[in-house]
Amino acid sequence: MTTRRAIGLRTLLPVLLATTCSFGALGSAQAAESKAPKAGAPGSLVAPGSGETAAFDAALYNPAILRIGFSEAKGKTVNAGADAFLDITLIPADGEVHGARSEVSLKRFNELLRKLYGQLASQAPLEVSDPNSPSRQLSAILIQPVAEQLKRQRITTLLISADAGLQAVPFAALHDGQSYLGEGFGLGLTPALGLTKLTVLPQKANPQLLSAGASEFQGLNPLPLVPQELERVSKGKGSESYLNKAFTPQVLLEKAADAQFDRVHLATHAEFLPGGPAAARLYSGIGPMSLKQLAQLRQRRGEAQFDVFTLSACRTALGDADSELGFAGLALQAGSRSAIGSLWYVDDVATSALFVQFYRYLDQGIPKAEALQLTRRAMAMGRMKLVGDQVIGSGGDVLLAGLTTAQQRRIAGGLQHPFFWAGIQLLGTPW
Repeated sequence: MTTRRAIGLRTLLPVLLATTCSFGALGSAQAAESKAPKAGAPGSLVAPGSGETAAFDAALYNPAILRIGFSEAKGKTVNAGADAFLDITLIPADGEVHGARSEVSLKRFNELLRKLYGQLASQAPLEVSDPNSPSRQLSAILIQPVAEQLKRQRITTLLISADAGLQAVPFAALHDGQSYLGEGFGLGLTPALGLTKLTVLPQKANPQLLSAGASEFQGLNPLPLVPQELERVSKGKGSESYLNKAFTPQVLLEKAADAQFDRVHLATHAEFLPGGPAAARLYSGIGPMSLKQLAQLRQRRGEAQFDVFTLSACRTALGDADSELGFAGLALQAGSRSAIGSLWYVDDVATSALFVQFYRYLDQGIPKAEALQLTRRAMAMGRMKLVGDQVIGSGGDVLLAGLTTAQQRRIAGGLQHPFFWAGIQLLGTPW
């Protein structure tokens, strides 16, 4: 299996700021106060089985912040084996704040997370019909305490502010017995609410995309689908694209510094080495570049932030102890409101198809978290599928074509397993 290469070491993230923020404008302008949600998850913006195209209803859009953190359990606890408290706070755009505290065993929590990652990596069944499965158990610990509030307040979108130790949780793969969290909600993750832009920007009629990638490397496996990916994510929009030798560090930094570009999409190999951002490398078409260079973009662009910085490379959401949230975190530091990376080593056929579909939804004016949610749903429900040598999207259009026999074989069983879609994580502002 061809994957987009990155060597992730460990994640050590800063303690998040207290949730004292205001985004009432979201509630007053966009939350659904009187309309009941359609079928499916609490506040769902789309109905299951609603056809091959997304049925996004902006009138039902109702975001909330979900603050999750561990704290030390000093002294005795009621539950045997518990050594920490888990504090969960739901902060809706418009409505009552709801908090819950429970006792947890960090050892058991980490065992459940390790087992879930093992099932995802091996594409084994997650056994979600079993309440004792890791996916169900983690959902019970992290989501169930506020599940009734999510339903009652008709929440559609969650910006998850999670402490160190929780950043690597594949929230999209958590299951409540009815559906995966990533199917039912638009999801975003933030390392610090105080650094996250919660304001809603006016939608541009024609957002400009800068795309770049490499398919040929020295000493690394080729990524033969990158040319198609760049062509198809750029289709029908104002964009500039740079492939292989045309994709140089200088071109990326000069072009990305241009305030005309609202979005950046990179498709290539990447890796972490000990030493933080200066040692983290992204492979351009002529060789590696230090990811520390991305920090230049914040100064060069000034107040003109990117709307989204997408990194279609392997395991880019997480980094090492010195890189906080990895490449996606560095993209946020570079001045992007949102960044998209991956939690684990990804299959490049599925990932290219996912990003092409994601941009199709995004170009319809659907918010980022919901565009990713709809893409996950399309994959989980079998609406994105292999037909001959093509991957067909949720609307019946071609996402990828001319797949080799080996590429076809990798997704011949379908794209429904969360391995293919639950690891793609949106960081920063979800709208």
